Amino acid sequence: MGYDIRPIAEIDTFDYSQCTGLQNANTVRRSIDGQFFIVEGDSFTTYTREEMLVICEGANWTSEEIV
Repeated sequence: MGYDIRPIAEIDTFDYSQCTGLQNANTVRRSIDGQFFIVEGDSFTTYTREEMLVICEGANWTSEEIV
């Protein structure tokens, strides 16, 4: 299983049947700036799980909350 990052312009037209689980336009993870979203499935080979974990820790995907 792999992952891909897609441009937000495709969020309503993307073929979610390629994804694992119940992913759809309302449930995918979106970047903080709203430019991209992440999909997961057997047909995606762009990123591994390990690579995606590192990407998601970055500033584009995780905001730091000030306590």
